Amino acid sequence: MKIAVIGDEVFVSVWKLIGADGYVIDPKSEPDFLKKLGNLLRGGEYSAIILPEKFVDRVNKLIEEEALGEKLSPLLVFVPEPGSRKRLEDLRRKISMALGVEIEI
Repeated sequence: MKIAVIGDEVFVSVWKLIGADGYVIDPKSEPDFLKKLGNLLRGGEYSAIILPEKFVDRVNKLIEEEALGEKLSPLLVFVPEPGSRKRLEDLRRKISMALGVEIEI
């Protein structure tokens, strides 16, 4: 099982220590991120891609625009960063949509 990691230099360095293939990008450059992720998704070489949690919105946007939801084969793993609540907020939003009522966490 091959694992890729995309992120800034520090994030990638940590995961390279356990054997992941690392791809350093400028986290502020959305085109660089989307290009690299798109190439990895289409390449079919990896079983999992590890990403910092701050990229959740960008990945959701890519999946929706490219209609990749049903065809997505590598597992996308979002790693929380200190002080980040994006994943919790994303989960809250999805549960609220499913239930048809606004919930607070």
